[in-house]
Amino acid sequence: MKLTPLNITLACIIVWSISEMGDTKEHLFSWGWLILLIVVLIILDILFRLWTKDVKKLWMMQIGFVLVVGIISILINTQF
Repeated sequence: MKLTPLNITLACIIVWSISEMGDTKEHLFSWGWLILLIVVLIILDILFRLWTKDVKKLWMMQIGFVLVVGIISILINTQF
């Protein structure tokens, strides 16, 4: 498995989510949502790899994707 921004993001989310599950407060994700997120990110990573073969372009596209999703998530979170 090649190291890409989506794989790094996925690893960080998994570690953060599992570390939060030990706390008594509200969990970051339920197990079902966490598994769905893992599957979606893996599929997106595969699609990005099929779409472009240039590693530099792949990294730029995935970093852009992670930033856009992060910004949208923050905006949605502040609205609700």
